[in-house]
Amino acid sequence: MKHPQARIQYRYYETPPNCHALALLGTGWIREYGNDLDELHFHNHLELGYCLRGEGTMTFGDRKAPYTTGMFSIVPSYCLHNTNSLPGEKCHWEFLFVNVESVLAQLIPDNSLARAQLLRKINQEAVLLQHEEYPQIANMILTIMDEHREKADRYLESVNGLLQSLLICIARLCGNDLTDTDGGERIETIAPGIDYAAKHYREKITVSMLANACHMSETHFRRLFLQSMRIPPLAYINRIRVEAACKLLHSTNEAIGDIAVKCGFITITALNRNFKEITGMSPSQWRKDTKYYERRLQDSKIQPYEGWR
Repeated sequence: MKHPQARIQYRYYETPPNCHALALLGTGWIREYGNDLDELHFHNHLELGYCLRGEGTMTFGDRKAPYTTGMFSIVPSYCLHNTNSLPGEKCHWEFLFVNVESVLAQLIPDNSLARAQLLRKINQEAVLLQHEEYPQIANMILTIMDEHREKADRYLESVNGLLQSLLICIARLCGNDLTDTDGGERIETIAPGIDYAAKHYREKITVSMLANACHMSETHFRRLFLQSMRIPPLAYINRIRVEAACKLLHSTNEAIGDIAVKCGFITITALNRNFKEITGMSPSQWRKDTKYYERRLQDSKIQPYEGWR
């Protein structure tokens, strides 16, 4: 069965030391967003976005919702989504990426069941809301952004405290009507496997290892992975490895054989075969012509890379 050649990006973020949230703020986020509804992405953290100016459409999987100035979005980790401005117009969004697990671990250190219940509620659904309809949540998001912007005395402690209150409010909002219409088979069920691949692609990885990270059988994991990611697990791992190889080929003069080993390929032959399949050219050809690679990579189904900065 052939799957559509839609682009799906995995944008991963690391929160700063001693803080549970990464803030992306300022005029750098005044831009034209998206306008390619076939290009969806997901994150390893909860995304909170606030539209300071502009209008357009947000896509959550197969669902679309219009946005305008003064609206904010709550997008769970591993939820496929996209933001699109009106064609030719720029919008001003600002974002917070929140490590929910670390916030909950600090909030409820001795009750794993309570943490799991809160996490499930927070991850229940992506929503797009009006500020005036949910002023408490909207104002907390804006206050956390301002704390990051101003960096006043003890701002990290303020941010971490506000995040605890904010997540409880989000859990109340999104968890009031917990239904499991998709049988729990959403992309977050395979998230541990995705994270495992991102962290260990340099090592020998089997599909069984990814399935074990998700506490499910290999057969069940393969089926869910293909449904969610539109690509088989091993092909996904090889795309991560090829992406890493591309970066090293572009930024270093290391021998291609050494790069192959560093990126998790057992032999240079394995690198060459997968590189050719994904980019349409050999590693040595790409090293001489990076623009060609960048053009071909646009056709890849999965593009894991470090998130926007």
